[in-house]
Amino acid sequence: MTKKDQNELYMEVKALDEQIKNMNAHLENIDEQIAELNSNKIVLNKFSDLKRDDELKVPLTSGIYINTVLKDTKKLLVNVGAGITVEKTPEQVIKILDSQLTELVKYRNQVVNQMKALIDRIEEIQKEFE
Repeated sequence: MTKKDQNELYMEVKALDEQIKNMNAHLENIDEQIAELNSNKIVLNKFSDLKRDDELKVPLTSGIYINTVLKDTKKLLVNVGAGITVEKTPEQVIKILDSQLTELVKYRNQVVNQMKALIDRIEEIQKEFE
C-alpha cells in the first residue's frame, strides 16, 4: 500500500469517525424524545385516575404553579401547531403518543444500522493496515 493510499484511508477513517460522533449525538437526542414521550404517557395514565373537582397544581412557567380545580377529565387540549389546539380524549392522546413512539423507535433503529455500517467500514480499513 502506498503512502498516498494510507493517507486517503486515514482521512476516510477520520471522516467516518466524525459521522459516528454526530450520529451518536443524534441518538442521544432521539433517546431523550423517547423518554419524554414515555413520561407523557405515564402522566396521561395518571390523569385518567383523576375525577371532576380534584385539585391540581398546574405550572404557569418554570417553577411557578397555581392551584386549580379540575372541571373536565374527558377532554384535553392538544397543541397542533401555530397556536391551534384541538380537543382529544386522554385515550386519543395516548394513541398519538404511541404512534410517535413507534416512528421514533423505527428511526432510531435506522440510525443505529447506519452507525453499524460506518463502524464496519472502519474495521475494514483497519484490517488493510494489518
